[in-house]
Amino acid sequence: MRTTIAESIRSDEPISVPSVKRSPEEVFEDRLQQIISPGDFVLDAGCGAGKFFRADFAKRTPCRLMGVDLQPSIGANDKLDLRARADVTFLPLADDSVDVVICRWVIEHLAKPDLALREFRRVLKPSGRLALFTPNLLHYYGAAASLTPHWFHVWFNRRARGFEETDIFPTHYRANTRRRLHSLLTRAGFRRVELTLVEGGPGALAFNRLLHGAGKMYEKAVNRFDWLSSFRMNLIAIAYKS
Repeated sequence: MRTTIAESIRSDEPISVPSVKRSPEEVFEDRLQQIISPGDFVLDAGCGAGKFFRADFAKRTPCRLMGVDLQPSIGANDKLDLRARADVTFLPLADDSVDVVICRWVIEHLAKPDLALREFRRVLKPSGRLALFTPNLLHYYGAAASLTPHWFHVWFNRRARGFEETDIFPTHYRANTRRRLHSLLTRAGFRRVELTLVEGGPGALAFNRLLHGAGKMYEKAVNRFDWLSSFRMNLIAIAYKS
């Protein structure tokens, strides 16, 4: 499952970037590597058990990694140096104490994402950075998820993606378009926002040949035409406190 990264924006203006064949997760890891320095104190907000996040950046760029999550499964996350069971909208950290906050596959599950974004900004140092990875509501995956009940999400993700039920949570999608996410970040007080839209392959549709073929055609179209870029699969945001 590969992808092409084809658009970034700072504030509301499009910026052209080179085409690079990387999965959305690999693109996100690359961006993390660019904003993390040796010795940084990094917070993984909503880290869970760490099943779906390689955290390779922590190996390549030595840093202290703390995880926060409400789920008991955080105790099984062996990528962390420190951990705390807490809500991402009420972090057990002092103001201006964190260099980088990572929020991956989390913001779509929050009923009030604005509260979490303000809390992330509070704990970041003046030079702090937020790295956020989330589905795009305008992609067919996000649109289908927003229109179907939670029991269907559980059934589909277990059948098509091999997830365990304990790894599937209700979704709200209240920050999941480029414009909406940019607006929430700026209203939370972040001074500079860089947004990238990344398309991934239709691997979750492999159970049906026709759907998988349609997904491949969709992937080619949104990667080829910039005017379709808003319909790519994932949003990556890098936001700066100052």
